[in-house]
Amino acid sequence: MPTLVVVRHAKAESPVGLQDIARPLADRGKADAVEAGRWLRGSVGGCDLLLTSPARRTEETTARLLDGWGATPVVVDEERLYEATLGDLLRVVRGLDTERAEATVALVAHNPGVSALVESLTGEVVQLRTAGIAVLDVEGGWADADSTSCRLRVVHTARAETGGED
Repeated sequence: MPTLVVVRHAKAESPVGLQDIARPLADRGKADAVEAGRWLRGSVGGCDLLLTSPARRTEETTARLLDGWGATPVVVDEERLYEATLGDLLRVVRGLDTERAEATVALVAHNPGVSALVESLTGEVVQLRTAGIAVLDVEGGWADADSTSCRLRVVHTARAETGGED
């Protein structure tokens, strides 16, 4: 059965005058992203494919997430994940290769889209915080992923020992 891991990027800085796509992770976000990876290593195991938004904060989250996870998936910058609508995210998930029928696929992107994606696929209201993770079991093929074929396994918000609230 395929597994979809939906991750909201870790806490980012908001420097004045910097374009949104160029925002870096805050120190807390860097630590939380590594902690998220450690949690995934113990809770999910490996990962086959990781799709990330091209925004700097998601790419930095991905790098640190993988450091903690120890997974070595194929990593793809997916342009459609930046400023994605729910429809965009559903098209990405439903367009996954059918050869990855038993794969674990991670998606690192932004709110409000990632929370809406989890709700749309599972029928459960989830509000992912920064460094938030939702793990979904996908019963059936990626192309048919919807609220009748996906089950929310767990939601987790990773916080390093030095991390605080949002």
